Amino acid sequence: MHPLNFKRERLDLLLKNKDGNSAGINLTGATLTNLVLGDEEVIKYPLKKDDPHKGYPSAFLFPFPNRIKDGRDIFEEKEYDLERNDAEMNNAIHGLIAFSRFEVISSSEYKATLTMSYLGENAGYPFPFKFTAHYVLKKDKLELTIEAENTGDSNMPCAFGWHPYFGFQGSAIGEMTVKAPRRQKMELSDRYIPTGEFETERAGLIPLKNTILDNVFKLDSPSLISEVEVRYKKKKLIVSQKTGKNKLNYMVLYTPASRDCIAIEPQSANTNSFNNGEGLNILKPGKKVKYEISVRVES
Repeated sequence: MHPLNFKRERLDLLLKNKDGNSAGINLTGATLTNLVLGDEEVIKYPLKKDDPHKGYPSAFLFPFPNRIKDGRDIFEEKEYDLERNDAEMNNAIHGLIAFSRFEVISSSEYKATLTMSYLGENAGYPFPFKFTAHYVLKKDKLELTIEAENTGDSNMPCAFGWHPYFGFQGSAIGEMTVKAPRRQKMELSDRYIPTGEFETERAGLIPLKNTILDNVFKLDSPSLISEVEVRYKKKKLIVSQKTGKNKLNYMVLYTPASRDCIAIEPQSANTNSFNNGEGLNILKPGKKVKYEISVRVES
């Protein structure tokens, strides 16, 4: 019997397959609240029992991940002012849809498609779009495909991130090691905004014992797939993201204070992308962008 991290009242969809894998999805945010792969519960949700939104667990971050400095940007010679919901740092944070209600378009025992439409009602981001999440559960693997479509009549700046926390049934991350690819570590200001400086880190292992991570990285990978491994005893949890033009060329690694999980966050752009343009995608009317991620467990 698995010590699952979700309560039934938060579960709107349960995917499962003949291999014993399962995935729980909440229609608020199309959020992944439970994931059992290879006989292991690997998603931490929520971070705080009385506040499922605390720390944005498993949230989809769109049309921007992380922070926009002062909540302000200029796009095509017009200035926009977003809500500064990161009050402590006076920034806008984590996009507009993390806790929006999604609709199930289709579902079966092992896959589901959910969508939501944004009508441009926020003056700080008056660009309508349709956002769709496709979940497919396979043998010891979950595949996630995200599509965003510009449904307005003007160009639309956008970027995407996913914000899951991973672990092994609540075990202390001090017992784990992370294998990360070659990457550029962004230097951040005291408000967590990139300064423009970075240092290159080689591919290799990062022991998590006594290690604190809260970093944005640009991936330096010659392949079209970048992977991060979390190693625990004889098992590996592997998060894969498709890289390339307008794809997932950034990531965040973050260890919360609870020390029982690690956030591995695929992203398409750097923090403050609306201002620095690093990874920012400009979608023309009617055009779509697609992002592909998978999570698997190997013994």
